[in-house]
Amino acid sequence: MGVGLFIQSCHIGVTDPNQPTTDVLNSAVGILAFAKGGPYNGAFSSGTSASYYPTLDDALGEGELSIVQAFYESMGDLIFCPYGNSDFKFLDNPTSWVLDDGSTVLNPIGQGQPHEIKLRNDRAYGATNSMLHEWTYMYVLNNNANQLLADIDGTTFTGDQTTIKAVLKAWAYWWKGYAYSKIGSLYIAGVIDDMPNQTNGNYVTNAAILTEATKNFNAAITVLQTLSVNDAYTNTLQTIIPGTSLSGSAYMNAGVPTPTEWIHSINTMMARNIVANSRVADLQASDWNNVLTLTNGGLKQKEVAFVVRSFGDDTKSPVGKDDGTPGLLCAIGGSGGYGSSTFFISERFVQDFRSGDKRLAQNIGDLGSSAFINARSRGISFGTRWYLIDGGSGMAGTLVYTHSSQTGVGVDDTYIGPSYEENVLMAAEAKIRTGDTNGGLALLDQVRTWQGSGLAAISGTGLTQIQALEELRSERRVALFGRGIAFYDARRLGILDDVSKGGGRTNAVVLSPKVGGGFITNIKATINYNYLSYFDVPATDVVFNAPATGSAPIVFNPH
Repeated sequence: MGVGLFIQSCHIGVTDPNQPTTDVLNSAVGILAFAKGGPYNGAFSSGTSASYYPTLDDALGEGELSIVQAFYESMGDLIFCPYGNSDFKFLDNPTSWVLDDGSTVLNPIGQGQPHEIKLRNDRAYGATNSMLHEWTYMYVLNNNANQLLADIDGTTFTGDQTTIKAVLKAWAYWWKGYAYSKIGSLYIAGVIDDMPNQTNGNYVTNAAILTEATKNFNAAITVLQTLSVNDAYTNTLQTIIPGTSLSGSAYMNAGVPTPTEWIHSINTMMARNIVANSRVADLQASDWNNVLTLTNGGLKQKEVAFVVRSFGDDTKSPVGKDDGTPGLLCAIGGSGGYGSSTFFISERFVQDFRSGDKRLAQNIGDLGSSAFINARSRGISFGTRWYLIDGGSGMAGTLVYTHSSQTGVGVDDTYIGPSYEENVLMAAEAKIRTGDTNGGLALLDQVRTWQGSGLAAISGTGLTQIQALEELRSERRVALFGRGIAFYDARRLGILDDVSKGGGRTNAVVLSPKVGGGFITNIKATINYNYLSYFDVPATDVVFNAPATGSAPIVFNPH
């Protein structure tokens, strides 16, 4: 990956004397290296490629694209992790299950996810505190973008300085918008920081954080609208984006994003911020029309989006070739069953594939005798009959979720930002929810065709709006696996709420122990997840940065 500089944020309360100071940013070479290292080393490196944060390594590794993405995927019940590292055994463990025979099974450990992860939101728990990870990575990213903005105008570049500086400013505004988007989408409150290596105690609501994200995204768009593709534009982006991210794939053109493509990524992110952070019952027709406007200007097929790809030498890519994503950490154990992998495929994920979907046959294998239930006696959601197939089963033209070093280095598009499929599925939902059911289903069909599902079109088949929304719900889980969206969807649909408040999932597949050995496959179970909708501000931050008078609440009260 070349030179990778990054400056840590004041928010994590740690000063590393071995970190480079801002004095290195007094030349064009230094600032370009920093523009690259800030996001790709400072925030997104994962697996064996990770920039080492001792405070975030709880023996499962660390990284935004592996551990944090796994938080989203596991709380959304696409995958699960029964281990205590990074608090997974509580983070993705429901409160109770009602089985097909009407019996209720309670969570056998602790007092439920909200209590247990709040309890561990304490400096004493270190990396076990799951509330610490996303906050740290995203405030490091934001701080590095602030540093970049502070140094651009004072730096002399060779060649077309106007274009080079504009590209770097758009780059910084994009990452600030991204960081605030992620913070506002997970935490009850946050801090708006626009100065490098400084902070303040003025905690604001997550809604205000998301407004700040929009402000920075719009600033990036304003800059990008002044740019066209020329040598200075292309060369600058080729310098600050890892080469492996520019190689293209079956689903994306090679090269750097054009200004228009970059704006399309921003529009899709802004649409996501609306959809992900609103309960569906609260969105009005005007909100969905706004989503349609943004997605109409969002990512198109084959456009260059923000991704990373693995490389044979892990030091030259932000993502480890065997351990850099939740998908890799599911697939690496093959069909070995419990104990062979870090993460495992959820029964509820497999349940959401439609009959005949080639993506199921391509990506999901049967564990057979290696199937397991109630791993470590920590809860019956920690059981499965399935595994993720490394490199797929060989079905040409059908999406493969993940490739390790054994099946294809650099093949996967590991999305940092949004994707074409996410953009289309948000547009589909907006159409369905505003009365154009067939128009929305036609877009859903496009995604299924694009990913080689082999499923027959469902637009024009007479589905009701309710039936169409159920197709959309399941399709978002299947099409967007590994992209960190599942938690948002489960939250906004109310699935993560306590069943007493209308939450939970019904007609769920759950494995339960059978008397005498083996297991029962329940197909009508009800799962009471009862998860937090938003995280508290990490206690590590509060210790070093106490809330000022008038700050927004920093603790989420689910009741």
